[in-house]
Amino acid sequence: MSERLDSEWIYTEYRDKVFSYVRSKLNNYHDAEDLCEDIFIKIYKNIDRFDEEKSSLSTWIFNITRNSIIDFYRTNKTNYEIIDNYDYIEEEDAELDALSLEILAKALEQLPEILRDIIVLHYYEENNLKEVSEKLNISYGIVKLRHKEALFKLKNLLKDQL
Repeated sequence: MSERLDSEWIYTEYRDKVFSYVRSKLNNYHDAEDLCEDIFIKIYKNIDRFDEEKSSLSTWIFNITRNSIIDFYRTNKTNYEIIDNYDYIEEEDAELDALSLEILAKALEQLPEILRDIIVLHYYEENNLKEVSEKLNISYGIVKLRHKEALFKLKNLLKDQL
């Protein structure tokens, strides 16, 4: 196993990112901690299935994390509220993560400034949508709508380039 795929390195490199993402989707801190532990167990058990020709390590980890959150809600069948309307942030995130930065930069330039700002603050600066709304001084509901609009427009702009 290469040093890059060493379990200690993976945990050190991705623990904070995975936990922050999980925590942004779950209201309960302890549930987020437990789920984060489960995610890393899945990563370690399945590391031999990772294929760097199909995706980057971060995309592979993100997919395990995303699927684990979905499984968590299905399994618990409680009335947890999913923060940031997780229902529309599925394949778009994985697709955006896998795109060439040059192509993405050109597409971002074609978006209106507010949509571009939301994408940059959310994906590049890793703010959740509530933080984005505070930084832009726009209501959370409007940011959610504009975020969805930005993803839709980016997807259409990038459709012909992929």
